[in-house]
Amino acid sequence: MHVLHQGRARYTLINPRPSDATGKWTPEMTYATMGENQQTGETRQLFVAGGVWKMSTIPDEDLNLVKESKAKGEKVGCLISEVVTPGFVWQDHEWMTMDTLKELFKDAENGEEMIEKLSKFVRPVE
Repeated sequence: MHVLHQGRARYTLINPRPSDATGKWTPEMTYATMGENQQTGETRQLFVAGGVWKMSTIPDEDLNLVKESKAKGEKVGCLISEVVTPGFVWQDHEWMTMDTLKELFKDAENGEEMIEKLSKFVRPVE
């Protein structure tokens, strides 16, 4: 469970599930914005199930406000807490690699496009 304290973040959630009888993996991607404006669909709490890949970024519109000098850089960002439940083990946490990303989207209709789009967020292998 992610709990918002301040700011805004846009989450991309990738559920790597088989989509048809052939067993081909077509990830389901959903998006959520954590923020205070519930009238626009923002949420202060976000539950992410186990096995779902996630990433968060500061929304482009917030970053553009800083670029246009309409907001101070130190006022744009996001502070969340991540609450874990009994049974959570840090050793089970995994950073996505390029190999994992490629495997996730290899059968997807727009797989190459998604790999290119998401590759900048993949942690380099150490």
